[in-house]
Amino acid sequence: MSRILLIGSGGRESAIAYKLRQSPRLTSLHVFPGNGGFPENEVLPPDSFQLKDKESVQKFALQNQYDLVIVGPEDPLVDGVTDWLAEIGIPVFGPSAYCAQVEGSKDFAKSLMKEAKVPTAKYETFADYQSALNYVKGEGAPIVVKADGLAAGKGVTVCFSVQDAEQALKEIFLDQKFGVSGAKVVIEEFMDGQEASIFAISDGERYITLPAAQDHKRAYDGDKGPNTGGMGAYCPAPIATESVLEKVNTLIFDPMFRLFREKGYPYKGLLYAGLMISKEGEPRVVEFNCRFGDPETQCVLSMLDGDLLEICQAAAKGNLSDVEYDILSGASTVVVLAAEGYPESYAKNIPLEIPETGTKDILVFHAGTTKKDGKLVSSGGRILGISSRGKDLLDSVNKVYSYLNKLHIPQTFYRKDIAKKAL
Repeated sequence: MSRILLIGSGGRESAIAYKLRQSPRLTSLHVFPGNGGFPENEVLPPDSFQLKDKESVQKFALQNQYDLVIVGPEDPLVDGVTDWLAEIGIPVFGPSAYCAQVEGSKDFAKSLMKEAKVPTAKYETFADYQSALNYVKGEGAPIVVKADGLAAGKGVTVCFSVQDAEQALKEIFLDQKFGVSGAKVVIEEFMDGQEASIFAISDGERYITLPAAQDHKRAYDGDKGPNTGGMGAYCPAPIATESVLEKVNTLIFDPMFRLFREKGYPYKGLLYAGLMISKEGEPRVVEFNCRFGDPETQCVLSMLDGDLLEICQAAAKGNLSDVEYDILSGASTVVVLAAEGYPESYAKNIPLEIPETGTKDILVFHAGTTKKDGKLVSSGGRILGISSRGKDLLDSVNKVYSYLNKLHIPQTFYRKDIAKKAL
């Protein structure tokens, strides 16, 4: 039996917790810091420990004798929480600080891809505004500008003119919009095609992959508006055919995991490949992340017919080969309900009246919610993720939107075209 600590507070962690609760292995689940949708007996007090303080984390984990810690967001992984807990013998689902640089630094990720001969966009890295701008002017548009470090999914700008790129560079270098994350930029050639996200769970030696999802990054219908952390996703993505998936394994995951082993840092945990798939069916890597994606997790995990807790423990302990799991038929969709103004400055403390779904087919995952004076209110830009699995994609999409039509929450919006490309 297992005592589990889940770190995180978003829709992704809500979906992970939902799946963990189905495991017969689970004895108790603690969540930190959690959100307004978690049962109160699962959420730890806010002063339980300091997530950025190694000693504080180690002391709390030892006191509570956790059998496994599952890390949802990227920041603690990049900070080294996995290494801290490994020092005191507590297994963690999530890669070491070295491996987490694959998300923590775009430059690190690109140099690894180059070394492993993984297909990706041509790129250059710059540490000052003028050199970066000169390069952009030489290359022309369209072109992609990426802040090097973590920027909560918002540090990437696809620029369709040199002026757009100039503005993106100004925000990163001169306005310091992303702080130290913008000390360097990676500038890449623009890749055409359709995006897909694929999660591989590795125990350091072996890995398993989950069905491909397609995220919708832009804020508004028709892929308009600014980039966000993700406004919705569906799974499986038809663009990721059997032939594409085979190439993803042989050209991307195999060489990446092999390179980590060769460097003496076997990758344990989840490696997320954000891909661009050309019309010829050739996958190239847009980015790697070191954790479950959000909102893709909310639809991908509902396709998993297996014990997520068993899978996470096996990955952390290096014995994935003993795990049995299956992928369910049909399809799954998630649509994000966001606060007006997101991803820029947005409304907060919106009172939330969330009606029962009336069916186990529709799930409401909390993301940016909290309790204030016993009442549920919004606390983040992405407030809820409405998710459903159906017999096919259309069925799944219809279920989600039929529920969203019943939600009457002021100062919120959602995209009405999630999965439209695949229908």
